[in-house]
Amino acid sequence: MRSIKQGNSIPVQEGTEVKINKRVVTVTGPKGTLTRSFAHAPIDLKVDDKKNLIVAEKWFGTKSQNSTLKSVLSHINNMMTGVTLGYKYKMRFAYAHFPVSVTVNDAEKQIEIRNFLGEKYVRRVPLVGETKASRTDVAVMKDELVLEGTSIRDVSLSASLVHGVTLVKRKDIRKFLDGIYVSAKENIEAPQ
Repeated sequence: MRSIKQGNSIPVQEGTEVKINKRVVTVTGPKGTLTRSFAHAPIDLKVDDKKNLIVAEKWFGTKSQNSTLKSVLSHINNMMTGVTLGYKYKMRFAYAHFPVSVTVNDAEKQIEIRNFLGEKYVRRVPLVGETKASRTDVAVMKDELVLEGTSIRDVSLSASLVHGVTLVKRKDIRKFLDGIYVSAKENIEAPQ
């Protein structure tokens, strides 16, 4: 059954500026600017400046079509969090015998993984978008890779690509637990 009008809204976070033009959302904050198009979603998006809200509405939508309202608003909320606090994913190296060597190549924006399961093949993973990668100091935490950025989509996709190239093939994964795994997901700055 179709509802006549379905709507939802979220508040604009402090320190951010949101502009919407033809379902293309631009969020500006202290850490930068993020732009994302929601042209594929047949909804009405607008910024209510008086109430400081982002409003999403759907007319004559089915239950599955109305569910896109909350999804789009969640994406916009993640964008606002990214330009104010940023996103940080910490990844740990797990190995039983052959120590995995990971180097961050800032010039080519890629991560190089060597000696995984003793193989000579060098795995190269490109970083997505404006994601920055770094190794944690050995005195602080051994075998850790940190991915940081403003877009949760770019940071999580980069972490997924790093994890994906270190999957064990043609062996019993109960025994061969080697790989690079996400150990923590947090913000770069602590929320107030």
